[in-house]
Amino acid sequence: MTQTPWTPQHIDWVEHADLPRQRGGYLMDDVDRQLRRLTALMRAEKSVPQVPSTALRRTHLREGYAPAAVEAVFDRIASWQQELDAVQRGGEPEAAARTRPPEQGLKWTRQQQEWVRESTFTRRSGSRAYAMDEVDDFLDKVLLAMAKGEPLPDIESVQFYPPRFGTSGYDAMVVDEFLDQLATLRPAL
Repeated sequence: MTQTPWTPQHIDWVEHADLPRQRGGYLMDDVDRQLRRLTALMRAEKSVPQVPSTALRRTHLREGYAPAAVEAVFDRIASWQQELDAVQRGGEPEAAARTRPPEQGLKWTRQQQEWVRESTFTRRSGSRAYAMDEVDDFLDKVLLAMAKGEPLPDIESVQFYPPRFGTSGYDAMVVDEFLDQLATLRPAL
């Protein structure tokens, strides 16, 4: 396994990344955990993976890190990794980027992923509702598939059960309409 020659400047920049805060940003704990993981890999002179924005949860009411700033930090780290990989292969970073074969997999746009992540459903109780944890688990699978560039899980055969007695769930009609729209999504070309 080859080592990646991360410099102290790289590590220092990541550790002290300037991330402004805003209401409705990424959860600070999620971002901080990812940054700690990346710096640990850098210190061990290992390659760092790209961190997709779908790996980070957003807060709607509390203060979080500004999404654009967080995504810029992770994009910069990914570009450093690509440059270091190209140098280790003995080529120029720009030339390596031009001759690199296209990545395999589907290309789901950031807007598509955000649409799924930001979807909200009205609540209701009774048999015309779906258990919230089942719907949320399915949406997590959808987001993971999008982040990995894979086909979406089978939307036509997914089944959700009513919530437990005495608890509310997501309105079944609203969730079904969302699933109908989700089934029409196509990856970008």
